[in-house]
Amino acid sequence: MVVALLALAGGVAQAAGGTVSGRVEAMPAKFLGETVVYLKDVPGSYAAKTESMDQKGMKFIPHVLAVTVGDTVQFLNHDTVAHNVFSPDNEGYNFGTFKPGESRSYTFKSPGVYTQLCSIHPEMLGFIFVGQNPYAAVVDREGKFTIKDVPPGTYTVAVWNSHLKAPDKKVTVTEGKTAEESFSLHR
Repeated sequence: MVVALLALAGGVAQAAGGTVSGRVEAMPAKFLGETVVYLKDVPGSYAAKTESMDQKGMKFIPHVLAVTVGDTVQFLNHDTVAHNVFSPDNEGYNFGTFKPGESRSYTFKSPGVYTQLCSIHPEMLGFIFVGQNPYAAVVDREGKFTIKDVPPGTYTVAVWNSHLKAPDKKVTVTEGKTAEESFSLHR
């Protein structure tokens, strides 16, 4: 994540901005783990980074990954079998079959949600949320989220979930402060 620098004090970078945190509840609760909270349309340019999504135990790990347009995801195979990772969403991709210990990478060009599938193992399912900006967080098991280093201002905070919806909300971020927001997801 890009960290805005306020000052260099004694050689230590001080982060500018504030934090947006809170909690998400889901009905039914089984879909809570497929939730990303994010800020919409935050102007700026953001340094590209590399993240990883692994395949282990016949699962995508993490199940949901949040990245930014321009970021690269390394798809790892630490399973004991070959996999074929693909996504039919947005610009779509198909890596073909790759063996245990091999990896593939992809740089995301468009915002949106990319379903991760394996043509060899149809029970495998994961999601990559690609945001316009890096201000996004996947909720934890309890539905908590934290988005750090947000520039001061007023933003629209939204929720993506694979099955459920919640209305967007406005949040005002103040430097050095935490803005709290909560969401209740329903069908």
